[in-house]
Amino acid sequence: MQSITSRLVIGTSLVLTVFVVLTALSVSYSVHQRAETARFDRLQGLVYGILGATEISDNARLTVNSSALPDPRLNQATSGLYAELMSIDGKRLWQSTSTASWVPDFVSRPIGDWMFENVERRGYPPLHRLQLATAWELDNGTELPFTVHVVDEADNLTSQLKRFDQTLWVSLMISAVALLIVQLLVLRQSLKPLRNIAEELEQIERGERDALSESVPRELSAMTSGLNTLLRTERERHAQYRHMLDDLAHSLKTPLTVLRNLLKPSLADSDTIQDQTRLMQTSIERHVQRANLRSPRYLAPAIPLRPVIERMAGSLNKLYDASTVSFVIKVDAYFLVRMDEADLFEIFGNILENACKYGAHNILIAGTAESRCLSIDDDGPGFPDMDLQQLVRRGVRADSQTPGTGMGLAAAAQLMANHGGRLEPGHSANGGARIELWFV
Repeated sequence: MQSITSRLVIGTSLVLTVFVVLTALSVSYSVHQRAETARFDRLQGLVYGILGATEISDNARLTVNSSALPDPRLNQATSGLYAELMSIDGKRLWQSTSTASWVPDFVSRPIGDWMFENVERRGYPPLHRLQLATAWELDNGTELPFTVHVVDEADNLTSQLKRFDQTLWVSLMISAVALLIVQLLVLRQSLKPLRNIAEELEQIERGERDALSESVPRELSAMTSGLNTLLRTERERHAQYRHMLDDLAHSLKTPLTVLRNLLKPSLADSDTIQDQTRLMQTSIERHVQRANLRSPRYLAPAIPLRPVIERMAGSLNKLYDASTVSFVIKVDAYFLVRMDEADLFEIFGNILENACKYGAHNILIAGTAESRCLSIDDDGPGFPDMDLQQLVRRGVRADSQTPGTGMGLAAAAQLMANHGGRLEPGHSANGGARIELWFV
């Protein structure tokens, strides 16, 4: 969930899912209710039609004219539509020709009351039934109460509603997928300015550009303007820092030069004072030069590693016999790092010179830009059985028999750490030493 796009897609998917479910349930409920209302209205029309076809005979009996019935299915056997007239005491006064062997028992209700309900049957389609309790007044002033009972099988309606529900869910799901695809396209286009800013920041880190583009949406203009101001201020601050160091070096070099020239040869310890004065001046020049070269990592230009390694290997071949020390360099030509070239020379000089000094004959240097790791393997005696992290501490040496100060790996590790990387000593597969340099 670290991606804004992922969060928006998941949020949109949840909203669409809830919307589809609620819409489907709402529409399905509305359609089912409308179907029930339509069935009630239809059965009510049948009740009125049956009442219209009903007459009272001279002996006060109810008779129904079959030809005047409102639906011809009432005269067809097992048509699924049934009707009957029931007396108040539960006797059947009339039934349609279509009446099956089983019809739900009527329920005695008050005069003028309608009763509509669904009747579930195990293994059979459900039934819809409608009852109306009414009474007709005879000529002698007495009333003849009876109930009109109409029953309709709901199999056809149920199958239609089922097909409707299936069609509704499928159509809504297809619409949701289409809307999600459209939303993804909209999100991709909407987040494009952010992706452009990320790419421009990477270009700034690689030294390919100096500032972010000002052509951004209004909501991002404050951020890009602030970042550009920060970059410009940092450059100005670094330049001011270099100028101050230059001024300091200049103010110190002149008194040191005068002091060294004023020393008399007859003065005791004059040689020592001159040597120390010269050392102070050299140290000042060296640190000023390093300060001028060093800049923040996101401001420094990216340089390839391979040329630096090749130049260092060539220099060491001049110091050591090229017939006994062989360098094999397998480093990507596009392996770029944001470090000072002077620091890289110092890092590789310390590591490679240690390998040559301690008896390595074959030195393999390999690395890829994708891994950001450079490994240096040699076939020398390797590191002793100890905590290898101790080797990057100042003054700790793996071999006390060979002259040295124990500062090489420590200085290289410190320079790597200054630039956000790390140095890890280890054992090579061929028995020698292995140094891994991890760059950011």
